[in-house]
Amino acid sequence: MQHDGSGASATHTVFVPAPPYLRSRTRPRLLDRHLLALLIIMSLALAVVPEVITHLNVKHSPDLPPLEDDSASSKFPLAHLASLGGSALLLALSSFVVLMKRGHPNRNIGGVLILLLAVNIPYVLSPALPAVADLPKIALANLFVLALWKTGASIDELKWVPIIVAGIGVYSLIGGLIIPDYMMYNIVSEKAIIGGWELAGPFGHGNVLGMYCAVAFSLVPLIPGRRWQVVCGMILFTTALASASRTAVIASVLVALWWLICRFRSVISIRFVGTVFVSAGVSAMLVLPFLNWDPHAFTDRASVWAASLGVWQHSPLVGLGVNWFLTDAKYSANVAVWAYVGTGHNLVVDTLVKSGVIGVVILAPVLVTAIVAARALRLTNQQIALFGYLGAFFVAAATEAVWALLPNLQLFPISGLIFAMLILSRHGDRAEEGLL
Repeated sequence: MQHDGSGASATHTVFVPAPPYLRSRTRPRLLDRHLLALLIIMSLALAVVPEVITHLNVKHSPDLPPLEDDSASSKFPLAHLASLGGSALLLALSSFVVLMKRGHPNRNIGGVLILLLAVNIPYVLSPALPAVADLPKIALANLFVLALWKTGASIDELKWVPIIVAGIGVYSLIGGLIIPDYMMYNIVSEKAIIGGWELAGPFGHGNVLGMYCAVAFSLVPLIPGRRWQVVCGMILFTTALASASRTAVIASVLVALWWLICRFRSVISIRFVGTVFVSAGVSAMLVLPFLNWDPHAFTDRASVWAASLGVWQHSPLVGLGVNWFLTDAKYSANVAVWAYVGTGHNLVVDTLVKSGVIGVVILAPVLVTAIVAARALRLTNQQIALFGYLGAFFVAAATEAVWALLPNLQLFPISGLIFAMLILSRHGDRAEEGLL
């Protein structure tokens, strides 16, 4: 307080600098979220739009592999053109984000290095040189990871996955009623769960649609508003049932049970119980294929595991090549019909065949770091969603090779994308996590 000459007092306001995390620039952060949302939406479009074009023009063929990496879109010219165009747009956007944005402070470089090694090392150590067509895909994957890193990878933006996949579910269900020849994997299904349906929607197999729905179902807690959560959740679960994918339905039911347990979070630790849930899924993935099963167990998956592990013995350290299931497996005279399924039907087995023990060693830090990152989440809805996702993913990975780190591959939006977001998310930033 100071006095002027007249004896009146004058009061002066003292401004105290705000803490560093409150001085973040709102507009750049909003731009980051918009760019991140665009990256996520475009990666989903790249996986889905070419398939929509294909299967609106080509009827499903029940003899095709269920989770074949080389999707049917490459066989239909317009779909192939859409795939190339989508890849070019995503490459341009990723490059823009990497080159033009300064990025966030306090970014952990360890996570991005783990992801870049997981993308590149399998191709570097592969017995066969990468095909020329693979080089742009690898470049896109590297740039996409860096772009996520530059935006800060806010977990909240993963809400677009269940929202968009719910839209795919509506499209598939309506299409199944109107044009079943183009939407059903099998018109008369022997494994149908409801109404004789084995819905594939825009994809080449019902298992792919089911996996998309199961993964998206686990992320429903990220959607703002309880009403929209219920609507999207019902659509996704119904579509999973219509796909007749038993793995997807089991994963979805386990997620629903996980949500029920989370209602008692006042007396339990979500972090602890979530870790137990995820650990159980990891254990199933690691143990199931190495047990002595009847060959017809798990709808003949046990025979695929045994045959895959037998082939892996030919090159245990570096595997047989990233594209082995798509190339040599189909054209070698000494490979049985099992190889035509297109995968090892288990994440560990599939990785051993393609990249050997080194591939598993490279993949392990990605999986472990994602689990650690989920434990570091502070917001309750994010904890519930991401522990649910990891549990569903590892349950599915026990019987399906649901993994892809290249954005051009069909399974990337439900596997590599979400793992990358978890690993690259800045958990220590209070402003980013909405704790202010």
